[in-house]
Amino acid sequence: MVLPVHAIKPPELAEKTLSFPKIPKKGVGIPIQISSAEILEKEEDIPIKEIEAKIEEVIETITDEVIIAPELNQENVVKAFALFAVKQKVSIVSLIKLLIPEIKGKQVVVTMTVQQEEFIGEVKIDWQAFLKKYFNDAEITLQFAIDETANTTRKAYTASEQYEETLNESEIFRAMVNKFKLKLKQ
Repeated sequence: MVLPVHAIKPPELAEKTLSFPKIPKKGVGIPIQISSAEILEKEEDIPIKEIEAKIEEVIETITDEVIIAPELNQENVVKAFALFAVKQKVSIVSLIKLLIPEIKGKQVVVTMTVQQEEFIGEVKIDWQAFLKKYFNDAEITLQFAIDETANTTRKAYTASEQYEETLNESEIFRAMVNKFKLKLKQ
């Protein structure tokens, strides 16, 4: 009697047996992981790891060169100012964002009062470096023009300056401070 073959094997393999890989027993040890690069190195003596390292190096170089810097124009300079301001101390963020830049060739000129210029202080160097990096142009310079005609009334930015200003201007506030012996918390 002939038993029917149930499509497990094609008819030409019906007489042959197929062998399957053995499944390892549990608890024999930790499995070993070999990367495809290691297998190719062992079989063909090709320095694959060196090639992969070189490829990564080339990709990094290309990525640095491909970065397209924005065009130096009014809109992009204002965006750069806003990005720079976010990274600064809270006290000068709003001042930087309010300044209106003027572009003259590769120069970015900012007009401000003497007080504003003093308030910004040493940030000017970092600011110029940020603009050079942002626009990917080492020739960009940041110039500060002092407006002599602007109203030079001193503005109180910090809490201590506001306290002193109010103390000097208001008789009632001065009387209250003296009566209750108030001091500004440092």
